[in-house]
Amino acid sequence: MILAGGSADTPEYRERTRRMADSLASAGSRLVLCGRPPLGPGAPVTVIEYDNEGGAYALVAHALAQGHQRVLFLGGKPDHTTAQGRERGYLAAHRARGLDPDPALLLHGDFTRDAGHRLMREALKRGLEFTAVFAATDMVAAGALTALHEAGLDVPRDVSLAGYDDIPFARDLHPALTTVHVPYEELGRLAVRTALGRTPETPDEHLLLGTHVVVRDSLAPLDA
Repeated sequence: MILAGGSADTPEYRERTRRMADSLASAGSRLVLCGRPPLGPGAPVTVIEYDNEGGAYALVAHALAQGHQRVLFLGGKPDHTTAQGRERGYLAAHRARGLDPDPALLLHGDFTRDAGHRLMREALKRGLEFTAVFAATDMVAAGALTALHEAGLDVPRDVSLAGYDDIPFARDLHPALTTVHVPYEELGRLAVRTALGRTPETPDEHLLLGTHVVVRDSLAPLDA
């Protein structure tokens, strides 16, 4: 069995999923958590995920290196593990450069286009000062881009914008979206191979795939 996608990492989640893993293991099967939080030592599961936090860190570090010191973060639900990882990367990149990010620049919604549109309109209405935007997903970035265009702002001349996931349409936005590439196809292949019987010798296994920044046209140096 493969469970894909992030979730809230609660005691209830761990208990319920651990029971499922034990039941599958006793039947000679295997539970594969694909992009989900691990259950702790000894659980009979394989966890396959990508470097969520590292990708966010690399992208925000790139924006900061371009001179952007006020980066608006359009994040997901605070209890969602994927959203948490991307927010941790955002914060860590600032702190690595000796910066203390303004809490007012962290807005939360969900991973949809509509949330990005709504959060960006909210940020503009509140008069928040920022020169770049890090959207927690490419879909959020698409909504934010529309809101910026509706406000008469040019990307990247007035505001730089970046997303996360590198889904296919990211390169077709105008301007093409700078983002973090997630190896979703490799993630899926590994999950299926494991589910089809490539059971590791150890009771629990944790595989972490790398991510990397894809630089396109939507993020420019602050002085450009």
